[in-house]
Amino acid sequence: MIMKWKKTQFKIFDVIIIFIFIFLAISLFFVLFRKQSEINVVVKVNEESMVYQIGGVPNWFAQFLRVGMKEKDVFGRPTAEIKGIKTYHSSDQKSIVHLTVALKTVYSLSSRQYTYKGKDVLIGSTIEVPFDNLLVKGLIIDVDGQAKTRQKKVFVQARILSYNSAFPQSEGVPPYIAESINEGDIMMDSLGKPAIKIIKKTMEDAKMTVITASGDVIMQKNPMRKDVYLDLEIRAEKIGERYYLFGDTNFPIMVSNSTIVVNNYNMIEGLPFYNNNSLIWLTVTKINDIQ
Repeated sequence: MIMKWKKTQFKIFDVIIIFIFIFLAISLFFVLFRKQSEINVVVKVNEESMVYQIGGVPNWFAQFLRVGMKEKDVFGRPTAEIKGIKTYHSSDQKSIVHLTVALKTVYSLSSRQYTYKGKDVLIGSTIEVPFDNLLVKGLIIDVDGQAKTRQKKVFVQARILSYNSAFPQSEGVPPYIAESINEGDIMMDSLGKPAIKIIKKTMEDAKMTVITASGDVIMQKNPMRKDVYLDLEIRAEKIGERYYLFGDTNFPIMVSNSTIVVNNYNMIEGLPFYNNNSLIWLTVTKINDIQ
């Protein structure tokens, strides 16, 4: 009787050992042979941990980014690689940077979701990757082209506006700013593609509002400042119901001329135009056509 009980106990123990062995084997198989997929994501780089930061990253940081930079695992295999870089100036000290990154991810058949370092890869989620001793933090804005955009030519009228306390009744700009751009000038993006073209430029002495001693309001010309009117052709991408320069929501193509302050940054609601010599903010006054 005792022998029979011991044999039964031994069989149960064997079953448990076999079950544990099978479980470990399946787990090891899953870890070693789970399906890996390479996907391309577009990452908007952010400074420090400010995911929705306005203004971009410092130019000194942007200059360290290079195509071909990689993150590698313990076996020296690439897990992430920068395939493309788009850089747009947002001020004289900051740039907005979009990285196209190839990620080695794990695809789950059950959830139909890609994961990277155990975290779901989703549009709107954050990501952190060390590239060759450079820690890059950012926001995923596209996964394998899911964020479909349509590029169009948007024809607008614009002005160069500058408010100066010394000239409170004038919207004009100093002559050196007015003369820094000309008809036919083209602003290229970081990939060498046209972004904004100046089709027509009209420059005249700035109009100045003057109140006389009798209280009458009259308009006079101010030869010390210039009013600049521009016709522009903008290559824009549609996201939702609006069009954006560079396909970036920091630069909506819309009529606006206000200045706002966000996170201690003075932000102009306008479009940048830069060449080798200048960075100028353009205020859209009218949208003429979209082709």
